[in-house]
Amino acid sequence: MASSSSEHREIMTLFTFNSKKGTPVPGRGRLPGALLAAAAIILAIELIVSSLPHSAQKDLVQHRLYHPNVIPGIAESVVQWQVAHATLLNEEQNLLILGDSAALVGLEANLIMEETGLRTWNLGTFGFIYTTGQADILRLFIDRNGPPRFLIYHTSHYSFTAKLSKPAVRTWVARLRGWLAPPETVRYMLPSMRHRQQLRNTILAMGKDGVSYTGLELDRGRFASDNTIRRQLWENRGSLPDPLEVDLEEALGDNLVWRPRFHPDCLEGLERIFDMGNEYGFPILILFNPLPEQADNEIVRAAMARLESDLMETIRPYPWVSIYEPFTRFYPNNFCIDMRHVNIYGARRNTEELVKWIRDNWLDLP
Repeated sequence: MASSSSEHREIMTLFTFNSKKGTPVPGRGRLPGALLAAAAIILAIELIVSSLPHSAQKDLVQHRLYHPNVIPGIAESVVQWQVAHATLLNEEQNLLILGDSAALVGLEANLIMEETGLRTWNLGTFGFIYTTGQADILRLFIDRNGPPRFLIYHTSHYSFTAKLSKPAVRTWVARLRGWLAPPETVRYMLPSMRHRQQLRNTILAMGKDGVSYTGLELDRGRFASDNTIRRQLWENRGSLPDPLEVDLEEALGDNLVWRPRFHPDCLEGLERIFDMGNEYGFPILILFNPLPEQADNEIVRAAMARLESDLMETIRPYPWVSIYEPFTRFYPNNFCIDMRHVNIYGARRNTEELVKWIRDNWLDLP
């Protein structure tokens, strides 16, 4: 037993450390070699992956704005499909509508096309996409479909008066740009990380034709499901009129105090939009959303006059950009949802007024 115990202690000593000589035992020397071998394998994999071809254009249907395992919100659905549809059209548009949710709900692309003969598409999204995000979307559309013949920039005060540092604006602008960024513009620590979303989508698809997204058929309160919004936007050529009726006398009250002010943060995006008009030779009309008659007072009219003055000064160096007159328009209360949106009745009147302007100014039609 003593001998056996002695041999056991000797074996333990051999595979740990020789305290007398102060040198590592043979078993410990194998670890660095194993690490080097693993590193060599990883390096070989990264070199192979880095040489794989990758598309300069993302498939925005497969690589969606929202996560597969989270039910998308209405804003996510609208941005997802307005932008993705811009990449799927593959046709030039005679008339393109750009802007925030005032454009989304306030102009009927199909009606404009019927009345003018101009192939029309609506790219309206939301104010928190901001002028910078709207410029990014316009650039994407032109890159995929070619430039329009005419551009309507239809917006509420939000796109002109919000600060870029506003949390919703900052978050959505960054999120949109990250989503739209082509693979080669994104820096990765390892080449294999470039393919991480494709790998994730492949795993989530689990042999299916595409990624399985969550809750796309679920209604969201008064808003339809993601798949329904997708279909409606495609069928309506990007327009999404809202049937909601609101008691604005109660919602806004009497003697409304409303003083939106032009903010210089919006200039970078506006200038990029205007510069694209010059680059591709299309005129731009800025169309401000109608306001409810409930808001017709001296304070609101003064605020609108200041906003119009600031916009006039902004477009002065851009002779191909004009502002729809009258800049300030008031619609009956039952045509409006709030200070930024009209409902389906307001959208019809707004569209008809724009059609007349297009006929008189751009087409010279009776």
